Formats: sequence, structure tokens, C-alpha cells
Amino acid sequence: MSDTTHSSSDATADQPTETQHVERTDVGVSITVQLKRGSGTRDEDKIKGKVKAETLADAREDMDILREYLHRLADDVRQIQPEVEDE
Repeated sequence: MSDTTHSSSDATADQPTETQHVERTDVGVSITVQLKRGSGTRDEDKIKGKVKAETLADAREDMDILREYLHRLADDVRQIQPEVEDE
């Protein structure tokens, strides 16, 4: 008895391999801001924001809007205090 089936590696070895080249281009500007309050592990708040735009002027404008939002968010977060349990 003879085995006439080919393994899948034999079948793919006969097929030509196509090489594709991909070129990545990032256009524009990216600005990241991180706000940090406190220094202890349990007494620390971090808020991070990032904007992307085609030009530096647009990124600065978006960052001003984001900064105002993060400032309001940080104020809200500071109001949240852990409850102290009565002993």
C-alpha cells in the first residue's frame, strides 16, 4: 500500500511567496500632559491626557481645551475622600 497524499508543508513549499512592504508615516503633532498630585502610594492622583493634530497650532489649541477639562476632572477627583471608620 502506498500513501499518495502530500503534507500541507509540501503543498505550500510549491507556492511562491509574496513579499509586501509597508511604509508607516505619522503626520502631525502629538502632545501628552500628565498631572500628578501627592507622593505616597495611597495619597497620589494621576491624570493623563493626549492630543494629536496635524499642526502644532492645532495641537496647542486642543491641549488648552484638554487642560481645562483635566483641571475640572482633577478638582472633582480631589473631592472624593475615603470614609474614615469610627472605632
